Amino acid sequence: MIKNSLVAVGMFVLILGLAGCGVKTEEPALVLEKMTRAMSQVEQLEFTGDFQLTGKSNLALLQGLNDLAVTGSGKINLTDIKNLRYLLNVTISGMGSDGKTEIGAELRSFPDLNYFRLTRIAVPLGLPFSLSADNKWYKIKSNNTDEGNILGATPLPTQDQAMQLRQLLAQSKLFNIVQKFPDETVAGVRAYHWQIAFDQEALRQFIESWVNIVGIQDQINPANLSVMLSDYNYEVWIDKRGYRIVKADVKGWYDSADQQRLDFLVKVNLSGFNTRQDISRPANDTEEFDLRQLLGLPNNLPA
Repeated sequence: MIKNSLVAVGMFVLILGLAGCGVKTEEPALVLEKMTRAMSQVEQLEFTGDFQLTGKSNLALLQGLNDLAVTGSGKINLTDIKNLRYLLNVTISGMGSDGKTEIGAELRSFPDLNYFRLTRIAVPLGLPFSLSADNKWYKIKSNNTDEGNILGATPLPTQDQAMQLRQLLAQSKLFNIVQKFPDETVAGVRAYHWQIAFDQEALRQFIESWVNIVGIQDQINPANLSVMLSDYNYEVWIDKRGYRIVKADVKGWYDSADQQRLDFLVKVNLSGFNTRQDISRPANDTEEFDLRQLLGLPNNLPA
């Protein structure tokens, strides 16, 4: 009888212990520190997302479209910053004065060349140009902004700069908890679901350090940028095991070139952390990008 009672007590204690492990919680500040460290170590990932813009777009080829909606998916490989590669599939739609425009495209980016193709085109009748979704691949030299490369970007950081940026992120304490929501399962993993906010002063110092490392002090105002980013609403879902962000919603705004405020909402899901992301160049023949040819415009028009 005594032996059976001891066994029952032991089982009861074990069950309580297991139950306690199941509801174990961590201090939010510690979780956020682990999150920034974990995200600083991400070198490869996959993503899907949605972007909604309220207002009139001023993006190239999309000027004049209202309430832009973008859905997309992609992969990125940051293992070797000198060989940065990413793939992006997007569908963009918006309403203009003549009706709805929808464009589908695929972009593959490499250090020397960007490749893209149009996979879907639906434009209102009566526009003075025609677009063709013939799946033909075009190529543009990367970072060729002097010649109007609409897919170009600012120069990439060096490998040493990239390491410094990772260290900067890993050591930063940028976030505070605004609100806690019930834990959720995202893509098969249990995750903390929180609303967080940037600490404005910490963010300003982070941006200052970032621009100093990369050497773009004349291009960014850290104080103004930190104020704007601190005004956004951030919801994140943090993997309770790996402490990586597996889902995020960002609601914010920015001022367009004509000083009009545009509101946006971004929803993104992240996965495939540090798993091999194969991003290859197009197998088919590619052509040099010619905007006039793409738009079906005559070659004798003035530049």
